[in-house]
Amino acid sequence: MTPENESDNAKGTYDLYIMRHGIAIPRGSEGFSDDSKRPLTPQGKEKMRDIAKGLKRLGVELDWIVSSPLVRAVETAEVVAATLSSNTPTDRSEVLSPGGSPESLIPFLAKHPTRRRVLLAGHEPDLGELAARLIGAGRHANLPFKKGGCCLITFDQFPPKSAGQLVWWLTPRIMRKLG
Repeated sequence: MTPENESDNAKGTYDLYIMRHGIAIPRGSEGFSDDSKRPLTPQGKEKMRDIAKGLKRLGVELDWIVSSPLVRAVETAEVVAATLSSNTPTDRSEVLSPGGSPESLIPFLAKHPTRRRVLLAGHEPDLGELAARLIGAGRHANLPFKKGGCCLITFDQFPPKSAGQLVWWLTPRIMRKLG
């Protein structure tokens, strides 16, 4: 977010950052038969710290972080919160679990109207489909995120009555270089 965005936010814009979780232990790894328990790898945590430093350099300030309850997404949210050095409230929501409903996400977020700078940490392909729908690209469009990738979509009002504006879409590599 830039200083211009901060003044826009004071006027009531809603900033939604959508981020895919970082690199996790591979599916089927010994000791991780339950997909929901797979943590970030040490390299995944390190890369997420660098990505979060990129967010910080962009001037991102958050009012709320919401993650899927799966371990890798929770750890991603924790790394972002710690790196941004904030006391940002963090929550977990089943809505962001794999297969979660985009239709359920907006009412969930709208329950907290004062939290207008929100980061979501979740999974593919759901996040790409969500981002596409939020910017009006259609129900069947998909904008895939790489692990640790992030975008910013802004809305003039929330809950939105029209499509949001895609401000930026950054790969993990670019975000790490920013940091």
